[in-house]
Amino acid sequence: MSERPSIEKEINDTKKTISAIEKDVKQLRDWISSNERTLPGMQETLRRITEEGLTRARTDLAQRETQLQELREVLAQHEKVLALLDQIERKEQDIARLEREQEKIIVLLERHQAELRQLQMSYAEVTQPVILPACELVLPDNQRIPLDARAGTYTIGWSDTTGGEVPDIDLHRVGGSTLGVSRKHALLRWVHQQWTITDLGSTNGTYVNDTAIVPHTPTALSDKTRLRLGNLMLFFRYITATTRL
Repeated sequence: MSERPSIEKEINDTKKTISAIEKDVKQLRDWISSNERTLPGMQETLRRITEEGLTRARTDLAQRETQLQELREVLAQHEKVLALLDQIERKEQDIARLEREQEKIIVLLERHQAELRQLQMSYAEVTQPVILPACELVLPDNQRIPLDARAGTYTIGWSDTTGGEVPDIDLHRVGGSTLGVSRKHALLRWVHQQWTITDLGSTNGTYVNDTAIVPHTPTALSDKTRLRLGNLMLFFRYITATTRL
């Protein structure tokens, strides 16, 4: 602080003045003590002169002691002020250091808060329920067969009363056997969050939107896809409130 140099100078000057006065006081006390001891043996004339000198010396000593006491009080006050300045400066340094640390803490806090938000988002993504799209296959007679992604796969073909393996989606009732559908014609599968259709090496092939697909190769299905197995038409769609056939 700007007051420090002037206060330190006043302290030094006061200490010098006190030191000088203390010397004077000591000299006065020694002179008074010495003359008081020799006073009884002096001649009358010299005794009166000495007594007058002692009186002046005692008065001077009292003044010097009073001045010394005042200066010591002034010195104590200056030293108290200087000590307070020292405490203020140390406190200012502590505050400046804490403010620097606070800036670092704020940066760390913001970074950890951002990381926490990212972790919370990741947690929500991992733990939130998986909403599977509702899909269905529409047959020529407008029958709707819901497709459950949790089931995973559906075989498409036809079977009759003679026995044999029954496909998951049996097209015998809608003329599958007479319209070129093989008994094991195609496979619907939910994979990588999407429905696909795979031709199982059928006799008359499988078509997606009038395009023949490669046998044993999965083909992704989008909403409102036309499927043709042999000569039998099917319709694949996502079930929404606005879907119209």
